[in-house]
Amino acid sequence: MNQNVFIRRACMSLMFSMLCLLSLAQTHQVSGIVKDVTGEPVIGVNVSVQGTGNGSITDLDGKFAIPNVKEKDVLIVSYIGYLTQSIPVGKQTSFTITLKEDAQALDEVVVVGYGVQKKRDLSGAVSSVKSRDITAIPTTNALEALQGKVAGLDLTSSSGKAGAELSFTIRGERSLKASNKPLILVDGVDYGTTLDINPSDIESIEVLKDASSTAIYGTRGANGIIIVTTKKGKTGKSKVSLNAFASVNMISSYPSIMNGAEYAQLKREAYRDQTTNEYLPDDQVFTVAQELEYVREGVSTDYRDLMMSNGFNQNYELSISGGTDKTQHNISLGYRGENGLFKNDNYKRLNARVALDHELLKTLKIGTSITYTYKDQNTRRDPLNMCNKIVPLSKPYDENGEVVRFPAPGYNSQTNPLVDDVEGAIKDNTKGTRFFGSLYANWNITKDLLFRTTLGVDAQNSRRGYYCSANSLDGEGKDSKSLKEHTIQSGITWENILTYSKILGEHDFQIMGGTSTIYKSKEYTLASGKGQTYGGNIYHNLASNTKEVMIDSYLQEENLASFFGRVNYKFMDRYILTASLRADGSSLLASGHKWGYFPSVALAWRMNEEAFLKNIDNLSNLKLRLSWGESGQSAIDPYQTIGLLGSSTYSFNNELASGLYPKTMSNKNLTWETTSVFDLGVDFGLFNNRLSGSLDIYKSYTRNVLMNRKIPSTNGYSDVMENIGKTENFGIDITLNSVNIQKKNFTWTTDFTLSHNKEKIKELASGALRDEANSWFVGEAFQVFYDYKKIGIWQLDEAEEAAKNGQIPGDIKIQDTNDDGEITPEDRVIYSKRPKVTFGINNAFTIHDFEFSFFIYSRLGQWIDYEFNRGYKPDGLENSSNVDYWTPENPTNDFPRPNRFYGFGKTRYSSTLKYEKGSFVKIRDITLAYNLPAKALKNIGLDRVRIYATAKNFFTFSSIENYDPERGGGISFPMTKQLVFGVNLDF
Repeated sequence: MNQNVFIRRACMSLMFSMLCLLSLAQTHQVSGIVKDVTGEPVIGVNVSVQGTGNGSITDLDGKFAIPNVKEKDVLIVSYIGYLTQSIPVGKQTSFTITLKEDAQALDEVVVVGYGVQKKRDLSGAVSSVKSRDITAIPTTNALEALQGKVAGLDLTSSSGKAGAELSFTIRGERSLKASNKPLILVDGVDYGTTLDINPSDIESIEVLKDASSTAIYGTRGANGIIIVTTKKGKTGKSKVSLNAFASVNMISSYPSIMNGAEYAQLKREAYRDQTTNEYLPDDQVFTVAQELEYVREGVSTDYRDLMMSNGFNQNYELSISGGTDKTQHNISLGYRGENGLFKNDNYKRLNARVALDHELLKTLKIGTSITYTYKDQNTRRDPLNMCNKIVPLSKPYDENGEVVRFPAPGYNSQTNPLVDDVEGAIKDNTKGTRFFGSLYANWNITKDLLFRTTLGVDAQNSRRGYYCSANSLDGEGKDSKSLKEHTIQSGITWENILTYSKILGEHDFQIMGGTSTIYKSKEYTLASGKGQTYGGNIYHNLASNTKEVMIDSYLQEENLASFFGRVNYKFMDRYILTASLRADGSSLLASGHKWGYFPSVALAWRMNEEAFLKNIDNLSNLKLRLSWGESGQSAIDPYQTIGLLGSSTYSFNNELASGLYPKTMSNKNLTWETTSVFDLGVDFGLFNNRLSGSLDIYKSYTRNVLMNRKIPSTNGYSDVMENIGKTENFGIDITLNSVNIQKKNFTWTTDFTLSHNKEKIKELASGALRDEANSWFVGEAFQVFYDYKKIGIWQLDEAEEAAKNGQIPGDIKIQDTNDDGEITPEDRVIYSKRPKVTFGINNAFTIHDFEFSFFIYSRLGQWIDYEFNRGYKPDGLENSSNVDYWTPENPTNDFPRPNRFYGFGKTRYSSTLKYEKGSFVKIRDITLAYNLPAKALKNIGLDRVRIYATAKNFFTFSSIENYDPERGGGISFPMTKQLVFGVNLDF
C-alpha cells in the first residue's frame, strides 16, 4: 500500500516538473538596442510587452532586456518626439530598433475642448506647445514660453517688479468694457486668467483661437482659450527629475535724468530773459544760500543709484513619477524666489502637486490631480517717481548717516525717497494660499461608449496687509496709515460627458454630449485707518488707529449652467466635419436674457490624400480648413442687472450717521456679448515635413458690446450699462517650422511666427462717432491716443509765423492737419496703441553634445505714452529727464525751451511730447547648453544631465534710447535682463 502511494507521488512530481519545463520553454528573454536615425543609441526609451506590466527602459548604451516574453507577445516602443512602434516578438530574441521621428507630429494627440484629437484631424485653429518646448528656456511662468511661438497670441512683460504677471490677448480685443483676457483651463477646470503652477508639471499647452474651437465653451470662449494639461504618472520604475536654475537680474536699460550740473544749467535757462536771451546771475537763480553753495561745490546725488541694486532669482522643481499597470503617480514640489531691484520688493512661491490614476476595473478608471500653492509677496510704492523728481543738488544723509527727509535746499515738497528704506517705514505684504484640484472617473460602458465625470475645486485665500509710518513717502509726514484686506474665493465645477465613437468602413465619427455646472463666490473684507498708536502693530491691530477708521465688505456669487454637444465626422480619412452647440445660462444676466446659444461648424479637407496630389514629390501634408462659430462673454461683475445701493456717512444732529443711496441704475435687458468668427486656414508640409506650417485668415464680429450710455442727470445717475456697441477684428496668423540641416552630429531648426491683427470699433452708444472721454472712435482701434501732432520746435527764423499762433521761438510746433491755416481741435490725430505686426524667430542648433539657441521677438507699429518725456521740467522746479531742449544756441526740434513760468503741464501742447513709436526688436533669449555624454552618465549613475546658461533680454533695438518699449511707456519698476545658470537632472 505504501509502495503504491510512493509510486503515485513520484509520477505526479515527474509530471509537474515536465509541465514547468514546458512552461519555461514557452517564454524567453528578449534583448536589444534602440537607436535614432543617425545610429546613436537612445537612453530612456520605454520598451514594454503590450497589455502587461513587463517592460524595461533603455540604459546608457541604448540597450534593454525583458524576461518572460512569449512568442505571441508584441513589444511597444515609445519615446517622446518619436512615433510609437509595435513589434511582434515571434521567435526573435535580439532586436535592433530604429526610432522613427514623428513627422511634425501629424499623428500626435492635441487637447481640444472636452476631448482630444489627432493633429491631422483638426478642423479649427489650434496651436500646441509641448513640455520639451516649455522647459527649453528657464522660466517661472509657463506662459512666457509661448511668447512669439504661438501665432495670434500677443504676450508682453510690462514690469520688472518681483512676481510681476504677464499681459496677453488672443487675436486682439473685442470688448470695450468687459474683460478681454483669455480663459485658462488646467486639466479642464477654470483656473482664471493667470498661471502659477510649475512649468515642469505641464505636459502641453493648447491655444484655441477660432470660434469653432472655443464655441464649445460658450460664454467663456470669446477671448480664446488656453488649455493646460498637467503631467501624469507612467507605468514603469520611478523616475526622478530636477529642474533648477538661478539668475542675476540687472536693469536692462533706463533713461537718464540730469545730474547736478545739468540741472543747474536747466534752471539757468529757465530764468533766462526770453526777449534779450541774457542770463541772470547765479545768486538770482539759486536764491537759497545752501543750494547756491551746492552748485559751486558741484554736489550731485543720483538717488536711483542709491536705491537700486541687482536682484536675484532662484527656482527649483522636483518631480517623481512612475507606477504599476493599475496605479500611476506623479508627485512634484516647486520653489520660486525672487528679489527685485529695490529693497522690500520680493516674491516667494511654493507649489506641491500630486497626480494619481488608478484602474479600479478594466472598464473603470479614476484619478485626481491636486495642487497646493503658497505665495508671499512684499512690494512697495514705486520709488523712482520721487527719485526722478528730487533735485540732485542735495545730500541724502546728515553727518550722522541718518536719512534727511527734505535734502534739497528750498524744496520742502520733495521728500527723500530713501525714507522708505528706513527700517519700519513701510510694510506691504500679501500672502495667499490656493487649493486647486480635480477628481475624475472614466467608465467604458462599451468599447464605443465612454462616460466621464469630473469634479473641480478651487479655493483661494488671500490677505494683504499694508502699513506706512508718518515719515514714509505715503505718510507725507502726517499720519501713519494701515489696512488689511482679506479675500476668499471659491469655485466648484462639475462636468459630465458622454462620448460615442465608431468606425464603419470609411466613415469615422464621434458624438459627444455633456453638462456643466459652475459656481463661484468671492468674499471681501477691508479695514483701514490712520494714526496707529504703536507702529510695531503695523496692520495687525487696526482698532488702535485713531483716525478715519473704515470697514468695508461684500459677497459676490455667480452660477453658470450649461449643456453642450459636438459631432466629429471623417470620411475616407480626408473629409472632416466638426459641429458643436452650447447653451449657457448665467446668473449674471437678467431674467429672460440668462440663456445664450453658441453654435459652430468647421470643415477640413486633407488634400494630399487625394489621388491627383498623392504622387506629387515632396508634398507631405496639405489641409484646407474653413470654420465659423459664435462664442460669448458676460465678464462683468455680478448684480449689474439690478440697482445697487452704496453706503455713505452724513451729519445728523451734529453726529455722523450712516445711510444708503442708489449707486447704479438697473438694466433688466443686459445680455451676452456675442462674437462671430470666420476662419480660413491651410496647413502644409513639404520634404517629408522638414518644412511645415500654417496660414490662417480670420475676421470676427462682436455685437451687443457692453458700454455705459450717458443719461440725463435728472434720473439720479450719470450713465447706465447697456448692450449697444459693435466691434470687429481682422487678422492673419502665420507659422513656419523648418529643419534646415539634419546630420549625425549637427542639426539646425528654425521656427517662425507672424501675426497681424486690426481692431475696429463699428458702433458706439446712441450712434455717436466718437467718445473722446474714453478715446473711442468709430473706425479706429480700441486703445488709441487722440491729440495734436508735434512736428518740431519754432526756430528763430520762424518767429513771425509762430506769432500768428501766439507762440515764440522755442515753443512746440504743431501740424495743421486740415490745412485751414489755424490750429484747432480738428487738427488732432489718432495714434494706435496696438501693434500692426508681432513676430518671433527661434533658431536652435545641436552640435555633438552641445545645444545653442537664440530667440528674437518683435512688436511693430504701436505708439506708447512715454512717461520719461513727461518728466521734462522746463520750469526747473524739479529735476528733469535729460532731454535735448531748445535754446538759441541749440536749435533742436525735440523739446521746447525752459521757462520758469511754465511747468510741463502748462506748456502749450506739451502733451504731444509724450508719444513715441513703440516698435522694437529684441533678442529675448540666448542659451548654451551641454548634455553629458552616455559614458559620463554611466559613471555617475544618472540618466540625464544638462547644464546650461541663458542670457535673457540683453539686446533690444528701438528708436527710443535707453528704454525697453515692451514696458509700455512706464518708467516705474524697469525691465530687467537676466543671466541664468541652470541644470536638468533625470535619474
